[in-house]
Amino acid sequence: MRETLLGAVLRTKFAEQMAYRSHFFISVLMLVIGDLIVPLVTLLVYKSGASFPGWTMHEALLIQAVFALSKGIAFPFFFGMVGTTLGHVREGTFDLLLLRPRPVMLMAMITGFDPDDFGRLFSGTVLFVYALNGMETPGGGAWLQFVLLFLASVTMLCAVSLFLSGMLFRWVGSSRVFDIFDAFTSFGMYPGTIFSKSLQNIFTYVLPVGLIAFVPAEALLGRTGWGGLWALLPAAGFLALGMLYWNRMLRGYTSAGG
Repeated sequence: MRETLLGAVLRTKFAEQMAYRSHFFISVLMLVIGDLIVPLVTLLVYKSGASFPGWTMHEALLIQAVFALSKGIAFPFFFGMVGTTLGHVREGTFDLLLLRPRPVMLMAMITGFDPDDFGRLFSGTVLFVYALNGMETPGGGAWLQFVLLFLASVTMLCAVSLFLSGMLFRWVGSSRVFDIFDAFTSFGMYPGTIFSKSLQNIFTYVLPVGLIAFVPAEALLGRTGWGGLWALLPAAGFLALGMLYWNRMLRGYTSAGG
């Protein structure tokens, strides 16, 4: 039943976008341009003779490509629930989701699905291919580790979307939640080794933004070995905390603007 529901929502959302094709393609183009700004700056830094210590240009771009790929999957499917929750709670219409015979979290996610955000997936794919073309081809083991850790990366972003949308049940004036996301995750676009040891520990164990792109990229480069799969545990734990937090905040929802 969930697959049928998801399929129906996806078809409806794409049909809505095709009704305004120019808006859809312009939105996708703007997302692609926005996501390529940081890689362009990285490219210019390396072309000027500077670099991130211990990282070639293509290796640094690989981290940013993984970051864009992860966002390209997480944003269409998960982050739409942030805007959906904000709009419904402000208008006092979130009750409509509560009345439907489906899990509320699932309904918030799929009704917030946004095809525009697939532009991030396109830009990430282009950058990923470009980065790989400048490096040795990874082996099968490295690819397997990367796939598993990339799933952990998407899981981390899903958890972030739960935390951001969950807080909107109470703080309905927090319309700048995506600014919080950008500030929270921007450090994950750079090699973790350029930061001090204390910051590395924070970005790995406290605010695990390094799991979004740095750790999967390291695995694909063959720098970590199978021990790098430890990142699967904090990703799963972060998702569990996100779900608990979202459901706890939902129980405190009092309708009509929170």
